[in-house]
Amino acid sequence: MTDLNLRALRTVVAVARSGSLSRAAVALGIAQSAASRHLAEVEAALGGALFHRTGRGVSPTELAADALPRLQALLADADMLTQTTRERAGAPGGPVTLGLVPSLAGRLASALWTALAPQRPTLQLRVREGYSGDLETALAEGRVDLAVVNRYRTQGPNHYRTLFDTPMCVVGRPAVLARALGNGSGRPPFGTRLAALDGLPLVLPLPPNALRTVLDEQAQRAGLRLQLMVEAGSSGIIKRLLQDHDCASLLPRHAVADELAAGTLAAVPLAERALRQQVVLATSSQHPFTLAARTVAGLIPGLVRQAIVPLSDSPGAAQPAVANRSTLR
Repeated sequence: MTDLNLRALRTVVAVARSGSLSRAAVALGIAQSAASRHLAEVEAALGGALFHRTGRGVSPTELAADALPRLQALLADADMLTQTTRERAGAPGGPVTLGLVPSLAGRLASALWTALAPQRPTLQLRVREGYSGDLETALAEGRVDLAVVNRYRTQGPNHYRTLFDTPMCVVGRPAVLARALGNGSGRPPFGTRLAALDGLPLVLPLPPNALRTVLDEQAQRAGLRLQLMVEAGSSGIIKRLLQDHDCASLLPRHAVADELAAGTLAAVPLAERALRQQVVLATSSQHPFTLAARTVAGLIPGLVRQAIVPLSDSPGAAQPAVANRSTLR
């Protein structure tokens, strides 16, 4: 029987997850020929084919369906052994999967690149971008170790620490906001209230979305009719529509910092407390919080204070830790 190696086993698991040899190779950062060789090694060791080839990729054989849970458990044990050994030596190592909301993903990922330089290559950071609801679900299911997400209420399913809070702003082209919200001065006002959105063409995130839930509740309570023109699942799409058309959205200042600096967009803070955004660091409780994950979590509050809070123009600086069932570990 051919000896098995961990790289070959990881390739088999990646092929099963992606349903494609080529996609598995890309995910692992190896050549497709190497992925094919790894698969052949494991098939030779196990004595049979692991995948059926189809026109759209591959599907597991009965042998693979039986072997995959054991292979995944074996790899998990190997990863835990590596992490435990490194932690005993005092060196953080292993993979850390971090979720980031789009409004701060680029800047915070760049800051982490620099801050984690002493830990490379033993600590491997994986960054996943997504809206808060998707990242909270990934945390609850253990697919993400920690995430920086937005909340508008204190409740949440995961352990968390508040980083800062900031007002939501009506965002659009300066001329659009001056015309819709201004007092005849030709400039956007310094602040406004939710009632000013009545009749203003809006571009908002696709539901389910925490901001949409709170906004819809507040609008209904105030008797407002929101003129929703487009729902978008991408912050990039929202910002492009705001720059190209006579419409507005609700965003924090740090989400459009580059556009504000360039003068292509303006941001007018909303006065309603219910629409203030809490930015929190949340962690998963589905598996042990490794030294590597704790290292990343320990860096994030300071990096957020340096790279994000100044852009939010918010009176709320980084806040003390707040617990939801348990303080951030």
